[in-house]
Amino acid sequence: MPRYLISFDNAATDLPAEDLPEVAKAVQAVREEAMQAGVFVFAGELDHDVKSVVVDTDGMVTDGPYPESKELLGGVTIVEVPGREAALEWGGRVAAGCRTPQKVRALRRDGDGPARYLISFDNGDMDFPDEEWASVGETSHAAIQDTMDAGVYVFSGGLDYEPPDESTPAWVGAVTADGTVADSPRPKTTRPLGGFAVVKAPTHEAALEWAAKIAVAHRCGQWVRMFMYDPILE
Repeated sequence: MPRYLISFDNAATDLPAEDLPEVAKAVQAVREEAMQAGVFVFAGELDHDVKSVVVDTDGMVTDGPYPESKELLGGVTIVEVPGREAALEWGGRVAAGCRTPQKVRALRRDGDGPARYLISFDNGDMDFPDEEWASVGETSHAAIQDTMDAGVYVFSGGLDYEPPDESTPAWVGAVTADGTVADSPRPKTTRPLGGFAVVKAPTHEAALEWAAKIAVAHRCGQWVRMFMYDPILE
């Protein structure tokens, strides 16, 4: 079944502090509804109080200001590890496998819950000659298999921006804070990712319905995109 990324940009939820508990309760209610419906895969919000870093393909770690994306998200891997050093190590392995630098960001922890990190790259970063893609695919899958074998794997996937036909584009649609599907072109953002949910849905329409529920709960608009089908990650 196709998987969809439902996400919002950082600072999109600009709400009064007194409203946050009610919003959190509404968001959790939608997630539990998705779990009960069997469509929930993963959800999380970035912890912007934790400094993010970039890990290059040779393992070099670059500290600095939060990286702002000028391109849409290209792909993600989520790992559950003891802490920052382990996350950077896995970020390096994924970067080497994908042959593409990776941004490593911490997800907000739920109380004493496990530490989870988002390892991601932007669309357009993986710019290889056609003849190299098969080799890159093999090394990328090997890196993800390593996370599975180590027991730290949570989720991985790449957004499908060049589908074999026009019936399954990565860009599905935009949903406003009141749950209305907006007639909008594919977005370009200069703001970093704020949070996201991944759901399984049989159709674009079903994905947009879940996005509408999430948008209403978060009180902010959501972007909806589809992941590439990858039998190894199913």
